[in-house]
Amino acid sequence: MKSILNKCTLFASTVAISLLMAGCNSDFLDRPTLGSLDETTYLSTEDAGFKLLINCYQPILNQWDYQTMKFDLGDQLTDDCSKGGSDAGDRSVITEVTRGNPTATSSLLTQFWDHRYKQAISPCNVFLSLITPETQLIKTGGSLVSTEEKKRWIAEAYFMRAFYYFDLAMMFSNIPIIDRPLSASEKGDITKADKAEVMKFILSDLELAIAEPNLPSAKSLPASELGRITKEAALAFRARVNMFYGNYEAAKTDLKTVVDSGCYELIDDYETLFNSAAKGYMSKEAVFITLRSYIPNYTGGSVCPQMNIGRAGAGGWGGECPTYDLVDEYEVGDPRLVHTILSSGDIFVKSDGTEEVHDYSGYDNFSLQHSRKQYPDWSRRPIGDLLNTDWTFYHIRYADVLLMYAECLIETGDDKQKAVDLINQVRHRAFVTTSPTDSYAKLRKFNLTDDKRVTEDIFNAKYKVKVSDDLQKALRHERRVELGCEGLRLYDLLRWGVFIPTMQAFGQTAEGKYSGAGTHVTDKTYPYPIPQNEIDYVGGSLTQNDNY
Repeated sequence: MKSILNKCTLFASTVAISLLMAGCNSDFLDRPTLGSLDETTYLSTEDAGFKLLINCYQPILNQWDYQTMKFDLGDQLTDDCSKGGSDAGDRSVITEVTRGNPTATSSLLTQFWDHRYKQAISPCNVFLSLITPETQLIKTGGSLVSTEEKKRWIAEAYFMRAFYYFDLAMMFSNIPIIDRPLSASEKGDITKADKAEVMKFILSDLELAIAEPNLPSAKSLPASELGRITKEAALAFRARVNMFYGNYEAAKTDLKTVVDSGCYELIDDYETLFNSAAKGYMSKEAVFITLRSYIPNYTGGSVCPQMNIGRAGAGGWGGECPTYDLVDEYEVGDPRLVHTILSSGDIFVKSDGTEEVHDYSGYDNFSLQHSRKQYPDWSRRPIGDLLNTDWTFYHIRYADVLLMYAECLIETGDDKQKAVDLINQVRHRAFVTTSPTDSYAKLRKFNLTDDKRVTEDIFNAKYKVKVSDDLQKALRHERRVELGCEGLRLYDLLRWGVFIPTMQAFGQTAEGKYSGAGTHVTDKTYPYPIPQNEIDYVGGSLTQNDNY
């Protein structure tokens, strides 16, 4: 099996590295002059076009700038998780933003901005500037790349550019639109686009991807191409974008198409989603994922789980530390709690039969908890190495699609029964068919005993959502517990318009007072400040966001 990301290392040794990595200079606007490169020669080499396409996907494999940042921003800036650390000052840059008083010199926000423009958007722009349906490209072995395949690649590049731009739009709102490689001499022409322009640009790229007949359906995607964009993944992501901007009707149409496609289904056991590659990450619940594994058939290399266990045995010193506030959100009897949150004192059995006792008491971790979803147990570590596992994460999974669809039905005043049925699909899997215990552990604080297992009768009587319920409240609860510690909480709070009151309320809890999270969040906190060094570099044409 070879996924698209299998070949991510191929381009690193090519003579075209300066072209491929054009965005890795000291500023996101710094670009080598294309005319100074022998583009014709490069494009005439075998697999040149595909290597350029791989470079569009490559940024989501980045351990720190993408993977770590996904959780730093998506969860740790909210009431779901804290950063933890070796001491109170460990990664203080996260604390600064979480408290609600970030600065234009924040290294966290600068790192995020730099990665998306330099490492992610830039390669997409390079690809789209060089590759057209008419560009002659050669495969390994000497045969020509078909026009149909080139059109598919172009659609994928449009999607990935939209994917990265949406990250920026969510954090900064009004941002520059860079749709081609630029030279340093053009830096003074860079200005911010307003929110409506940014939305239009992102949706335009997604439309170009979705409208391409050669972008395959998930039904026809071979196992060898896992990780590549499909028609349904693009529709689901476009729905996510439209929902963020309040376009629920448009999102509803796309989500209905995805659900009606028959490409996806919920797997029976929630635990398996995060503890199995074949049965989880590569199952029919995976809509868009990034495969990363020590298994050569995936992508090779190391991962960097936010668990970051390692300074002292199983003691977690940083990363994704779920809050008590998140724990309290779970209903009594919900098995998802044990499969989402690890606690200090939990015990796992190593491959040699000895025990691994989790002890977080020596670290700056108020809750003494870590993300179970990011803890690869010993069965998935070669030679006990935590950083070489098949750990990965979902960008979009089918439960998210079902809940987004339900939300659209609720917000548009559409079929309430349909919305309820969608929510109950997710809840039924959680309560009835999911294991109430952690199969890989000897002792877990949040384990449920078998006599507490929820039967169909108990589910129908106690846990099933009804049309008469407050459906908006039910939906928002379900997203939090179903998708907890998956980096989507900030997106949800911002979209619902409740980020400020939610964080202000969290700031009044004991946990919030300890970390400072939310204590200074006001209506002037968001959108976050554009990095000052970028403003300085362009000479003032790029203006700062309000309140900064």
